[in-house]
Amino acid sequence: MQQVECYVNKGILNYTQIGGDTGPCVYPAGHLFVFRLLHFFTSSGRNIRAAQHIFQGFYMFNLFMVFRILHKTMRIPPIVLLLVSITGYRIHSIFVLRLFNDPLAMMLFYVAMDRFLEQKWLVGCVFYSLAVSIKMNVLLFAPALFFTLLLNNSYMATLGYLTVCGLIQLYVGGPFLLYDWKSYLQQSFDLGRVFMFKWTVNWRFLPEEFFLDKRFHAALLVGHLTFLAVFASYMWFRRLNGLRTSVYLRLFEGITTTTGAVETYYAFCTSNLIGIAFSRSLHYQFYSWYFHQIPFLLFCDYPHVASVSTIPWRQFLWKVPLLAAVELSWNVYPSTWWSSALLHVCHVIIFWHLIVTRPARPGDSVSRETLRRLEQRQKMLEQELREHGQVVPKFKFPAFLEEQQEEQVDVRKRMKQPIGEKRTKKQLDAEFETYFEEQMDGFREEHTIYYTHDGKPQVSGLAPLDKPEKMKMHEKVAALYTQALKLQAQLNPNETPTTWKSFKFPKNADKNLLESYLKLHGAGAQQDSEESEISSAEEEASDDENSGEEEPNTEKIEQNSCKAEASEQESNGGVRRRILVD
Repeated sequence: MQQVECYVNKGILNYTQIGGDTGPCVYPAGHLFVFRLLHFFTSSGRNIRAAQHIFQGFYMFNLFMVFRILHKTMRIPPIVLLLVSITGYRIHSIFVLRLFNDPLAMMLFYVAMDRFLEQKWLVGCVFYSLAVSIKMNVLLFAPALFFTLLLNNSYMATLGYLTVCGLIQLYVGGPFLLYDWKSYLQQSFDLGRVFMFKWTVNWRFLPEEFFLDKRFHAALLVGHLTFLAVFASYMWFRRLNGLRTSVYLRLFEGITTTTGAVETYYAFCTSNLIGIAFSRSLHYQFYSWYFHQIPFLLFCDYPHVASVSTIPWRQFLWKVPLLAAVELSWNVYPSTWWSSALLHVCHVIIFWHLIVTRPARPGDSVSRETLRRLEQRQKMLEQELREHGQVVPKFKFPAFLEEQQEEQVDVRKRMKQPIGEKRTKKQLDAEFETYFEEQMDGFREEHTIYYTHDGKPQVSGLAPLDKPEKMKMHEKVAALYTQALKLQAQLNPNETPTTWKSFKFPKNADKNLLESYLKLHGAGAQQDSEESEISSAEEEASDDENSGEEEPNTEKIEQNSCKAEASEQESNGGVRRRILVD
């Protein structure tokens, strides 16, 4: 509030002169504008209870945005959301008791992150730049933001979104930049600021002289950039074959992609975690920078669970204690050597988990031999392109074209379709009826109908029609033919179809088939006595046998001949019929 009064009441625009009991203002101008609103709603900062209620609303809205992001990633078990809500003693203190500007900046970042996952890039860049204008730590997400914009958008769109971020910074800091731009940049974006050793949370186990040494600061900066480059190159966007492959396709092939919710949020969270791990100093309010991101990093490999029995309970046995260890290291006040060391150990375990459980890239399943062959074929295609101007040279095959035209003409002739002549619907219907009658006549001549032992009509010489859904086309035609004959018999019960009278038994007739034959012809033909019916069947069977090809060795045929016996018990007379077929 004292810093806000320097700007509101005293009208000071020189950033080096804005300060208070807590020290000079070392934040961008967005910090002053946000707390200027709080200065108005809290009676110049005297109504602390009202300020706490406002920050309570900020906390609930921040938690709501975090839940939205985690829901879109679909990687967090529901019980972790409960842990994020009820735990975090330090986070509750930072929001509601300390009233720091860190949670406000992170709240705006989560709004921007939610927009990025919805591919609302312009709105997301606006909120991201507003978050940077409150506190500079949001710049730790900048590498992930740049590559995400580049892979999902065109060059001009990416440049436009980055320009929007820069224009917002110029607009927010405009009054101070116009008055004294050098002092504003030096105070608000001071990368060389020295932190006090008594407030550090992560380097308490080091001597104070070593902690303040500039060479140590330079080593942390080099380590940060190096580890970030290596980690991003091998770990970001792995489901898209990695960052290097994606950037190569974007820059040299012009292929844009959609990074997806999990890959995008993973890149942002890891970029921020690397910056925190290599930070020169961490103060207690900095815990809000990544408290709500650690559960996602630990459970980003959580599988999709269909039932309670498939829940991987072993993951909770070490991940939940790890979250508790991180919480413990941030709640020890003042920090000690073991709390700082515990925090670094937790960071190392998180990085180890991310590297071990990294998802496989699609290109990893391709063998080196396949890649070598693909490279050879690519070189061959490039050579053909240089020599002929195209990959496949154009060749004309006149002989083939003439043959193809003749075949088309022949097909049209066989279908009785005059070339180049348009026919009416009546002509088409008449041609179809003629074609259908010809096909059915030929079918009646080639196939005959009989009934099986269960009373089903069957076409002689074709497979049984037990499973119509698995029939071929000719089998479906056969089924349709049998149904038509059956319908004809039902309409004219006194008239037997001609095809039934001309039925000829095949040589491999069995007992059931003989019984069906007797039923069929016994119902259609009126015999004077049972002996005449049996003799007629014997004559037809003998004729069918004599119609076959003659073998030179008749004695061998008589020895290998099989005898089939068929009997039928009639209900009226109880007479048993017997037929002997050689």
